[in-house]
Amino acid sequence: MEPPLKVLKQMVARLLKFFSTNQPTVQRRFNLLRNFSIVSLSGFVLSIGLLSVLYKERAIRTLVVSTEESNVTLTNVFAKKLWPEHGTFLTSTQGLSDEELAADPHTRQLYDELTIQLEDSPIAKVKVFDLQGRTVFSTNTDQLGDDKSESPGFLSARTGRVLSQLGHRDTFKAIQQVLEDRHWLSSYIPVHEDGKIVAVFELYTDVTPLLQRIERTQKEIMLGSLLILGLLYLILNLFVGRADTLLKQRTQELSDTLEELKSTQTTLIHQEKMSGLGELVAGVAHEINNPVNFIYGNLCHVEGYSKTLLEALGLYEQYYPEPDAKICEQMEMLDVDFIKEDLEKTLSSMKVGTKRIREIVLSLRNFSRKDEADIKAVNIHEGIESTLMILQHRLKPHLPRPTISIERNFGNLPLVECYAGQINQVFMNILSNGIDALDTAFEQKTQVTQNSPKITITTVACPESVRISIADNGIGIPEAVKAHIFNPFFTTKAVGKGTGIGMTISHQLIVEKHDGKIEFISEEGVGTEFIIEIPIVLGKMRNQSRL
Repeated sequence: MEPPLKVLKQMVARLLKFFSTNQPTVQRRFNLLRNFSIVSLSGFVLSIGLLSVLYKERAIRTLVVSTEESNVTLTNVFAKKLWPEHGTFLTSTQGLSDEELAADPHTRQLYDELTIQLEDSPIAKVKVFDLQGRTVFSTNTDQLGDDKSESPGFLSARTGRVLSQLGHRDTFKAIQQVLEDRHWLSSYIPVHEDGKIVAVFELYTDVTPLLQRIERTQKEIMLGSLLILGLLYLILNLFVGRADTLLKQRTQELSDTLEELKSTQTTLIHQEKMSGLGELVAGVAHEINNPVNFIYGNLCHVEGYSKTLLEALGLYEQYYPEPDAKICEQMEMLDVDFIKEDLEKTLSSMKVGTKRIREIVLSLRNFSRKDEADIKAVNIHEGIESTLMILQHRLKPHLPRPTISIERNFGNLPLVECYAGQINQVFMNILSNGIDALDTAFEQKTQVTQNSPKITITTVACPESVRISIADNGIGIPEAVKAHIFNPFFTTKAVGKGTGIGMTISHQLIVEKHDGKIEFISEEGVGTEFIIEIPIVLGKMRNQSRL
């Protein structure tokens, strides 16, 4: 019979295989009834299997304990009846050979007495060991003289502890016959006389009928549980089936409503995103700017103080060239000469670092334009540079792609009236897509990778507008995709890497909010160029409007 845990694992594996076969590879709508069936049936199988396993383990443990107690009682009975007569012989057989021990009348007499007493008893074999571990008696005379001094059971009983072991044998020589395919419980039990251990008994008890009864009960428990849980499953399946039907109807209604709200959702997502982004960027820039200005403003004072201290130290060394030994030791330990040499370099590097932080903060403020939500005349080049500063980390080498170079062909642009934050967002979307295209080209090892990755930004002033061109030498846009670039929720990126609203929002901001134009030219395997054109001056009504 296979172990219950192995059978349980096989049942669960078959159940999962049944529900997983012939499933389409495309993503499917959540199926309540199907998932309920998988979870509930798996739970039922696991519960039934676990219940049956726990029952069998507990029943076997109870069987071992009760049989062991019975064996201890029988041993005590044997000791009281047989030990007074045969104890002296059993404990003094060291001088007898195995053959002499088997031929001794005491052995035969003890065998006959045990045979009578164990008639109709589950005890199938009895052994007696002296304190040296030698088998001085066995109902199987072939085992007389066997050395059991290293047996764990004997060693345990030798110290006064009873040890029982459950096992199975294909053939077993019992007292009066040879038995086949039997389960046994062997118990090693110490024999006491006058409070001392004088020998060890080993009793073999046939527990096959008891184990068979346990297995029958286990099967009955599994069958009963299966019937009860099966009936419960059928009842629950009716309710879940009805709920699944209602869920599908409601899902279809929600799907239809979602399609109707997509265009409105695009605008709402953009508004919330830009509002949160502006709040975050402006807040971060403000919080960083204050402590950085504090540090930057105090560096000049620190520089002056350090120079004063160094001058004072120089005067001290000039007029006291031989100070106390303890002072010399301390100055040598502090390495004052190195400090004097390195202090100026340290202060200089701190100035460079704080200046760099102030430049980054300024770029963040220029990008978010939190304080310029209205239409204002702004420098387009500053917006481009601020966006590039924020994307600086993405321009750095990213294996297998090397550094992306930026080529600036800036014309002499006038100040442009616009929503600066919105224009910066358009720059961010286009530049991010260009970087993604270059990353993909090097990941796919296309022909584009023969050239160094580059983004070219060109600005030109027209009579009444300005034109900004952003071109990359990435993988380009396939012909089948070009018609959908500005469609809401359209993306060719992997799940989790693109929302499909970036270019839709960019088109809306340029065309609807700024009366401009945005178009692109792309050749697959060569690259893509986006061209933005916005008027220099917007109408008076736009100056009074807000996003």
